[in-house]
Amino acid sequence: MRAMQTLLLATLLAGAATLSDVPLASADPADDLIGELMCPSATGCQPLATSDSPEAAWMRAFIRAKVAEGWSRERIVSTLACQYGEEILPAPPRRGFGLVAWITPYATILGGAAVLGVLMVGWLRERRLNDAYLRAEMAGRISRADQEWYDARLRRELELFE
Repeated sequence: MRAMQTLLLATLLAGAATLSDVPLASADPADDLIGELMCPSATGCQPLATSDSPEAAWMRAFIRAKVAEGWSRERIVSTLACQYGEEILPAPPRRGFGLVAWITPYATILGGAAVLGVLMVGWLRERRLNDAYLRAEMAGRISRADQEWYDARLRRELELFE
């Protein structure tokens, strides 16, 4: 039970860390933003920082210019998302259907852990009941003569292994 609580706590902490909106800061906010966004090109989405398409060059120049003008990160991202679509975002937005994409993995893990926990409790309860039943059956049915025969047979078999 303690292990299940630890697993649940770790899962919740991982989910909270993923859903937090605290970005890591670096020296240049334009480079941070360029490193996070994707470039929509004809060959598929690539990281904006490594793409050599004309769109990528324009997007990098746009981001640097708007950061220099003092635009906020959210304003730059929303402008680019309006122009190119949400596929430039590295992860789905945390609203609407995108929120389902964020929550589903954690809900699946928690649901699976809960189902496994309930099954394990049932299996352990059934095993304890079965063990108690077998002990009661054996205590009531084995006679003294049978017990002596089993003990003698056990001693003989153990002597073979020595």
